[in-house]
Amino acid sequence: MIKRMLDTNICIYLINQQPPEVIHKFSEYRKGEIVISAITWGEVCCGINKHGQSVIAALLDYLDVIPFDFKASEIFSALSIKHPNRKANFDRLIAAHAIAVGVPLVTNNTADFALYQSSGLAVENWVGV
Repeated sequence: MIKRMLDTNICIYLINQQPPEVIHKFSEYRKGEIVISAITWGEVCCGINKHGQSVIAALLDYLDVIPFDFKASEIFSALSIKHPNRKANFDRLIAAHAIAVGVPLVTNNTADFALYQSSGLAVENWVGV
């Protein structure tokens, strides 16, 4: 059962094994309970040159990547209509995906996602916990 979705910055913290509170919080869950969006996976893969393919691929030992689906697309559209002055970006796609799955999004960029909380996005920050 999916319980949380991770934003890209949390994935980077896991790759770097820092900060310790993120690693500790992550260790409280079993495989399958925490996922990342295919959108996040795309962003993480952009870091292959910096972190190395094997390090990034090792994330898949712990996380499932779920496809961005029809329901997430509809929510993305609704968010785009509701917030027309906000530039559409990967954050909006990831927010829509978390809403579609019905789980909190774990991020250290809470300000970037605050706008979407009025649309049902739950946000958690594991940094400084």
